Amino acid sequence: MEINVGAVISANRKQKGITQQALADFVGVSKASVSKWETGQSYPDITLLPILAAYFDVSIDKLMAYDAQLSSTEIRRIYTSMKQAFETQPGDAVLKSIRNLIRRYYACYPFLLQMGLLILNHYDLLPGASQTAKVTEYVNEARLLFVRVRQNSQEAQLTAKAVELEGYSLLLLQRPDDVLALLGEYVPEQLPADSLIAGAFQQKGDLQRAIATSQSGLMQDLSIIMSQLTNYMTLLKDDPNRLAATYQRGQAIAKAFDLATLNPAVWLNFQLAALNGFAQQDKTDEAVALLQAFTHVLTATKMPLTLHGDAYFDAIEPWLEQLDLGSQSPRVSGQAKQVLADFVLQNPALAKIRTLSEVQPLLAELKQVSGHR
Repeated sequence: MEINVGAVISANRKQKGITQQALADFVGVSKASVSKWETGQSYPDITLLPILAAYFDVSIDKLMAYDAQLSSTEIRRIYTSMKQAFETQPGDAVLKSIRNLIRRYYACYPFLLQMGLLILNHYDLLPGASQTAKVTEYVNEARLLFVRVRQNSQEAQLTAKAVELEGYSLLLLQRPDDVLALLGEYVPEQLPADSLIAGAFQQKGDLQRAIATSQSGLMQDLSIIMSQLTNYMTLLKDDPNRLAATYQRGQAIAKAFDLATLNPAVWLNFQLAALNGFAQQDKTDEAVALLQAFTHVLTATKMPLTLHGDAYFDAIEPWLEQLDLGSQSPRVSGQAKQVLADFVLQNPALAKIRTLSEVQPLLAELKQVSGHR
């Protein structure tokens, strides 16, 4: 951690119009010692910090230019910086920076939550002997951050996020009993806060804010239901009729909201789940058609991925800006496209599909996206 106590001493001394000699006399050191503090050649003895803080009438934390808390803007900036570092630096160097930041701001619980999320979103890019080893080490490291937030934060919303992310981490670690112990065995009833907030704005006569709130709720619900349908399809490899019905319903929603353009990441994952299911059920025609649509959207999707509205969701920009990470994607965008392409190129369930002559041009496009030749 960088210590700037010398610069703070110099600024406070000059502000009060005090000479180095006067400060030295009060503290009981030489003028040369004060000079070395201010130029960064040495630091005051720890026993002198309370005396210096009292002399300048500041806290010790302020004297050391240390603030244990970060603003939401600072947290977002650090997350973005660390995310971008994965594109230019080795994984071990980025990991070292992340861990140093965590130690420095270990009492800033919103920051710890975002650093845990950063690790979860990029653990595959960190050093490790195997993917399994990476999950064991880094997902558990993120989980412990979420546990700290859950146990220590006094903010209800932050604690709720920490609980959900802890549950997700436990699932990745293949600890299903711990997931159920943490979250329960049944989905809790939920009262949609967006409807209440929109209703409150409507009662106040602020129709524009009511509409914006409803749109942001719809946007979230759309992503949630598509993600739920995606997960549901992974359970239906032995139920062809239900898989087809689920895909049909999800596709109708996706088409109605132009999801391929509005939120391509959600749309692409939905298509992949269906592609995988149809391939496992030997529904070749359906799988090939899905692969064509998937490849077209993936190659056409521009980077970086961001959350955004459209002609229908035309009032959500203020809501996007207040999100923890703003409108940015939580993962390095280039890596996101590569991961999606690699799923098709490497997934054993799609081995038979990859041998078909009609999909070879599609595979060539995906190899370009992935970086394979």
